[in-house]
Amino acid sequence: MSPAAIMPSPTAEADTLQQPDEMTSLLLSPETPDELTRFAPAELTEVLVTPAAAVPVVPTREGMEGQVAGFIAAIRAEAHRAGLDEVASLDLLTGARAALDRHIQSAQRPWEDEPAASPAGAAAPKADPTGWSVAPGSTMLNTFIVRTLLARGGMGEIYRVRHRDLKTDHAIKVIIPEYRDDAKIVGLFHEEGRLLQRIRHDAVVNCAGLFRDTDGRSMLVLEYIDGQSLSYFLRRGPVALTGLEALLRRLAAGLAAVHAAGLVHRDVSPDNILLPGDNPAAAKLIDFGVAREMRGGVTPRDGLDFAGKFSFASPEQLGMHGGAIGVASDIYSLGLVIVAAARGEKLPMGQTVEEATAARRQVPALDAVPSRLRPLVEAMLQPDPKRRPTDLAPLLRALDSVHAAPARGGLWARLWPFRKGA
Repeated sequence: MSPAAIMPSPTAEADTLQQPDEMTSLLLSPETPDELTRFAPAELTEVLVTPAAAVPVVPTREGMEGQVAGFIAAIRAEAHRAGLDEVASLDLLTGARAALDRHIQSAQRPWEDEPAASPAGAAAPKADPTGWSVAPGSTMLNTFIVRTLLARGGMGEIYRVRHRDLKTDHAIKVIIPEYRDDAKIVGLFHEEGRLLQRIRHDAVVNCAGLFRDTDGRSMLVLEYIDGQSLSYFLRRGPVALTGLEALLRRLAAGLAAVHAAGLVHRDVSPDNILLPGDNPAAAKLIDFGVAREMRGGVTPRDGLDFAGKFSFASPEQLGMHGGAIGVASDIYSLGLVIVAAARGEKLPMGQTVEEATAARRQVPALDAVPSRLRPLVEAMLQPDPKRRPTDLAPLLRALDSVHAAPARGGLWARLWPFRKGA
């Protein structure tokens, strides 16, 4: 698992933490809590506002509320004059709200920016009324000051924290108190940390280590990624060809590192891809909570009846083609991610096992995928994992040239026109 820094949705629900498009299913048992749900970062694009000194003092609350409403209307009007659509205008207001939230939070909780040791005998900050299990402003591992909650789920939470001495931001994932002594959940948590330690690639979230606090609760210290999820990014619309190629190359490189470490991610989806600076070429793969080590080229059965998301799961994750989950499974999920990015929304791949199985008996519609990428994506989305590529590097290199002669028939002949060096 990994930190999430996903922008808030510009909707009426945005004053609560943002749910992802789809929850990850962990069916360890009927009582197993839901997997981690990812939320919004506090950091958004700064919004230019009139300096406080230039705003006339209004003696009544009603007057100030009217002034705020006028300010909001002025922002929207200016956005429309600048040619921004409604979604972009709402994004701008969301940024303004986040800026105000940061101001209010820093005014109420000055320890966030200037962590300092509490006087001897002083009471620790009270837990936040939103239900955080770690109080804002408190210290974790005697080093990190809690800034904000990034994600919450049935088993754990992820906090954005500040290193009190280095003044650097990080993310800490922690098991919620109710499950800190649950052997099965603690085991999964420790496995995630162990597996993440084996991967070192810029397209994969970095894990600094697994630790325990003074109460014995396990914590993962992770890289903090300041960026939106691909899920949120796609609400703005489809990704253009240049962005699609950059996204595909970046994620293929990250997955290649994962697979080279002997692991399968098993939950490649837009929720688990962050885009620092909205840049597809800087995409980061996160959330290794259901990743597993391969043995003999496949992941062993581990009690997880299903791990992933129906909209992005491979056929073998649903038990098709023998149900053996290996590298080809992540390749299939990545193919569905690229199609979703090309469409600006995920494909309708079913919401029940029956629907999802039926949708995976053939290659889905690829009309939205640019013709330059379509043969490669079609290869990635072959229903039978034996017919999918397990190494995307040569196919991606083939995109560098569109002047080649076919050398093989069938599916690969459609890829061959992009073969380099012909």
